[in-house]
Amino acid sequence: MRYLGFACSLFLVAPHIHAQTATDTDTDTVAAIPPEAMNHCLQSSVISAAETMTIAELKRACALLYAQQTPQEAELKEEQISNASAETPVLEKRMQLEALNRTNRFMLTPHKRNYLFPLSYTRYPNAVPYREANDSALSDLSKTEVDFQLSIKILIHENLFGDNGHLYMGYTNHSLWQLYNDVESAPFRESDHQPELILSFTNDWEIFGFRNALNEVALNHQSNGQGGTLSRSWNRLMLNTVFERGNFAFALNPWYRLPESEQEYPGDPDGDDNPDITHYMGNFELNGAYKHSDDIFSIMMRNNLDADNKGALEVGWSFPISSNLRGQLQYFNGHGHSLIDYNNKMEVFSLGIVFTDLF
Repeated sequence: MRYLGFACSLFLVAPHIHAQTATDTDTDTVAAIPPEAMNHCLQSSVISAAETMTIAELKRACALLYAQQTPQEAELKEEQISNASAETPVLEKRMQLEALNRTNRFMLTPHKRNYLFPLSYTRYPNAVPYREANDSALSDLSKTEVDFQLSIKILIHENLFGDNGHLYMGYTNHSLWQLYNDVESAPFRESDHQPELILSFTNDWEIFGFRNALNEVALNHQSNGQGGTLSRSWNRLMLNTVFERGNFAFALNPWYRLPESEQEYPGDPDGDDNPDITHYMGNFELNGAYKHSDDIFSIMMRNNLDADNKGALEVGWSFPISSNLRGQLQYFNGHGHSLIDYNNKMEVFSLGIVFTDLF
């Protein structure tokens, strides 16, 4: 039973993985797993794995999963597994693991990072929107609050175009909770909801040594669920292209904002809540991440490519604190930390726990 746990605890984020030729490294990795563990993993995963996944790919994914989730029990050949896994690009590892449970409807699928930051400190909190809306509960904000994100997606249909093209429905919730506000009763000051429809394609095209692993098209809606003058929302058509090389990966995410009609009066529910949002948020986002040992260093950049140079910069460092949890230290500077603050420059320092990391 102890091996059944690791075989059933997989999450899915990315789509199909093309078959690859097994190498000596792959063979060594697979051979380093106790046969009982391998059998349990294969039996548990064969039903829910991607239809196009080969037995060799299943075995490699089980090997990576075993090394990741049972490091103590794998002591007989742990170093062998670790060295073999290190030669596999970081994004490819994740995609191999995720493909095991593509059609398992009993498992939630991580989409973006899932995290809880009990300590999120904003140097200059933005209470102006709440004061303008006469919201007395949020007119005096605490500089320290709780910041958390839940991001999942589910597979709607796979292999729309031969053995590629997978349709997902995603949802991301980003919330800011004034837990330490001793003036009011710890209100949630902002909760941004982001449902989206995603068409995802894997790829093996290479340029300058980088592999284009993933390309996506998404129809994205983001809203803070508020009414009146506190309402913020926009709709976008987005592209996402992901490249990897060894322990480094980056993604370019441009978008087109779908136009909306002008408001006839402030708070008009049928009009555009924030017509100038692209001036502050720009029309693209660039993300990068590098894994060094067990640490992951990440960066996010947005810019409006205009003379006033508005946008955002976010840098982060995540590190292991247990077999399934990671710590995260993060710094944000710029516009768009949340929708309510899209046009206000923020400087935010955060510390907390990451439940599902980038890879």
